[in-house]
Amino acid sequence: MLIRHTAALAALLLLGTAPLAQAADKPTDPQIAHIAYTAGVIDVEAAKQALKKSKNKEVLAFAKDMVRDHEAVNVQALDLVKKLKVTPEDNATSKALTKAAAEERAKLAKLKGAAFDKAYVDNEVAY
Repeated sequence: MLIRHTAALAALLLLGTAPLAQAADKPTDPQIAHIAYTAGVIDVEAAKQALKKSKNKEVLAFAKDMVRDHEAVNVQALDLVKKLKVTPEDNATSKALTKAAAEERAKLAKLKGAAFDKAYVDNEVAY
């Protein structure tokens, strides 16, 4: 989890240190900012789903940590992009992440109990 936070923050830090022009096939700084922010939002949404569905104390504790940590990272990310005067820009990658996350939440919504808990945790580990 810390690795993902660090990776997202590192991606945002690149915004201030990448003055060279990007190649056409690489995301721009505003797009990278949006991708990193989107990833955090996806984790928060999944965790909130877990908080509603799970009864497992460990899963609930994990989900609470995910909400707290990812909301905090997203606040820091937004503060950074404001400071750098970068406006996050939606893009194909962030749209694909959002679509895949919605599909996964729909699958998880059909599960209950231990099956939900396992699928939620497995998804978070894979993500």
